[in-house]
Amino acid sequence: MPTFSTLMSVFIYTAAIFFYTLFIHLAALLGNQKAKKWKQGRQDIFKKLNQAFANNSAPVLWVHCASLGEFEQGRPVIEALKSKTKNLKVLLTFFSPSGYEIRQNYAHADWVFYLPVDSKKNARRFISTVKPQQVIFVKYEFWYYYLTTLQAQKIPTYLISAVFRSNQAFFKWYGGLFRKMLCCFEAIFVQNKTSLALIQQLNYSAVYLAGDTRLDRVLQVKNQAQKFPILEDFYTNAYTIVAGSTWLPDEKILADLLKAFPDHKLVVAPHQIDEKHLQEIETLFKFTNCIRYSKITNTTALAAVSVLLIDNIGMLNSIYAYANVAYIGGGFGTGIHNILEAAVFEIPVFFGPNHHKFQEAKDLITEGVGFEVNNSQDIINQIQSVQKTEKASIIQKKASLYFQKHGGASAVIVAHLEVKKQ
Repeated sequence: MPTFSTLMSVFIYTAAIFFYTLFIHLAALLGNQKAKKWKQGRQDIFKKLNQAFANNSAPVLWVHCASLGEFEQGRPVIEALKSKTKNLKVLLTFFSPSGYEIRQNYAHADWVFYLPVDSKKNARRFISTVKPQQVIFVKYEFWYYYLTTLQAQKIPTYLISAVFRSNQAFFKWYGGLFRKMLCCFEAIFVQNKTSLALIQQLNYSAVYLAGDTRLDRVLQVKNQAQKFPILEDFYTNAYTIVAGSTWLPDEKILADLLKAFPDHKLVVAPHQIDEKHLQEIETLFKFTNCIRYSKITNTTALAAVSVLLIDNIGMLNSIYAYANVAYIGGGFGTGIHNILEAAVFEIPVFFGPNHHKFQEAKDLITEGVGFEVNNSQDIINQIQSVQKTEKASIIQKKASLYFQKHGGASAVIVAHLEVKKQ
């Protein structure tokens, strides 16, 4: 019999889900494009699921990711399990449009859907339709009704690439419901020793230190990096800075940086590529020659261009191959974006101060490969230092050793799941 405290926690959780959904629907009505996609993607979702799974008799691996970043962590595990398991079919679900919109045609998934809103009815209906043999949640995803339904039906469910911090609800007096969700997982694979210790304090024994699966993914991307003749014509052996997933505060700093180093080349791949933001970037760099990637023609004199503005999605993780140093955006906002996909090319990586929730940032700073910058003068000073040949060589070696030491998380997870399945 559930305690009064548990019943209240479930009531509050259910109310929070209801009001969040209501807020998204109101935002969609007011014209918010992301909210519209969130809402539209879930319309007739069970009708679509019924049609997709009506004739399926193959075993199903269900992998759920919040968004694109979590997908990149789950991807190496998906592909390894798919290659090792005959007839396995993969259902990939997303909570956010930023993941679904970009990966809805992911080749290694047999189905890609939005996850229906978490409720007792939806969870039971979804799981009875999909009939997963195994389930993987990636990093931060904790949905009470889905997890308790999976546990009740004895479907093995795993949490991978998890990161825990002492200020999270799991470790507070009021976090009983969240601790109950942890117990729904057959095993939890964490990224670092701090997370391992925190979970073990809760007397949860099925927790394993595996590491971050994104390291395996970025190593794979590096080995398959695309070549771009335009980039080769652009940088022409000049010292090149590649700035990825930038926001306006980042771009203001980059403009100051280029003023300090006018002979350097700069590639800017902003996080948002709407027309308004692209024009804002062009205004920032009006003191020099700036061109959008989409505007380049056979007659463009790229050697005379100082700033190349990437106005498409999909190139960035290969562009870092052309960089002497990288700058990753988001550190002056809600948090940095993916620094590993730049660091894997064994170059110095710069980012703003909001990086404390990211284990990889702590690791790379400790290794002397990552560098925090707080203002324009910081990065100017840092660039002056790292572009010295001897220091660049030291950073290259340190980065190489870091990836050698910390790779292999996917293999740990896959080996465990394969043993459990037997």
